[in-house]
Order: sequence, then structure tokens, then C-alpha cells
Amino acid sequence: MSALLEAVVSWRTLLLSILVFGFAPGAALRIIVLAFHREDPRRQELLGEIYAVPRWERPYWVAQQLEAAIFEGLGGRIEWALTGRVIYRTHKTSGVKMNQRYPDSFSIPSEEEKDYVLAGDWVKICFTVGWPDEWGERMWVKVEKVGRQKMVGTLANQPIGFPRLDYGDTITFRREHIIDIDFVGDEDVTEVHEVA
Repeated sequence: MSALLEAVVSWRTLLLSILVFGFAPGAALRIIVLAFHREDPRRQELLGEIYAVPRWERPYWVAQQLEAAIFEGLGGRIEWALTGRVIYRTHKTSGVKMNQRYPDSFSIPSEEEKDYVLAGDWVKICFTVGWPDEWGERMWVKVEKVGRQKMVGTLANQPIGFPRLDYGDTITFRREHIIDIDFVGDEDVTEVHEVA
């Protein structure tokens, strides 16, 4: 009986109970809530709710929150990270292929005109999202750099239906993606693209 009494009041048991029922649940919950987005109200809600749970139930309650954080918090963050890259991936449509498919209704600049594109010019690119040709928008890009194979520009329109694609984003594309050109020397180019 004295051994049991000593085990109950020993410093090791006291330290373990403080750790398991005092420090560990709060510390673990602070790590768990990081699975949710910074703006998610559940972060503050869970941190405030832990102190309403009786001390003896906290370790089990925190374990339940771990499950919610993994499937709701991390799942949402993973989906957000993959959106626009894997899920609802944004593609640039080849103007050349569209012209070959619909030669009477889909005209594009000639290869010679595309070769004259320089930094500062404006080009129109057709973007699609989802499976091939599910949703598309034609948007203007201001050319910043011209390379042998690729060009780099800045998106000059605000997309309507494209996750993770915004006005001012850097766009890398090839000449085959160009479906229209406005050269810097053309009149009112800036006004046209700001309105379009």
C-alpha cells in the first residue's frame, strides 16, 4: 500500500500528469490548428474551446481535433495548393491548332508577324481550364521578354473563371499560342488593353 501511495505522490507521476493533462494538450492543439488557413475562424475557436473542456478529457478531445485538422484543414490546404496547377489546371491553347481545326472562323497572325513581336508589344492568348476546351478566355499579355523558343509577358486582363491566375501575373508562352497582336507602334494600344 505504501508503494502505491508513493507512486501516486511521487514527483515523476506528478510531472507526467502535468505534462499529459496540462501542457501537452494545449501545445499539441497549437500545432494542430496550423493545418487550417490563417484566416479560418476554427483556429481561434479551437484554441478558446480547449479551456472549456474538463482537464481530464483534454488529451482525448485534442486527438479528435487532430482528425478534423487532417481531413478538413490539410485537405483544404492541399486542394488549394493544387488548384490551378493540377486540379482545374490552366492551359494555353495553341492558336495554330485552333486555326487548323476552324480555318474559316479562327484566324491568327502569320508566322512572319509573330517573328516581329518585341518587348512592349501586346499579344492575345487563349487560356483554357479543366479538361481540354472545358472553359476558355482570350486575354491580352504585354510582352516583357522574347526568346528563341519562349516569350514572357504580364497578364493585362482580370480572368473570370481561372483559379490562381490574376491580372499582372507572369505568363510564359510560345509563338504558337499567339492569336492576335498589337504592336507598340499601333495607335491607342494602351487604351484598348486597359478597357478590354
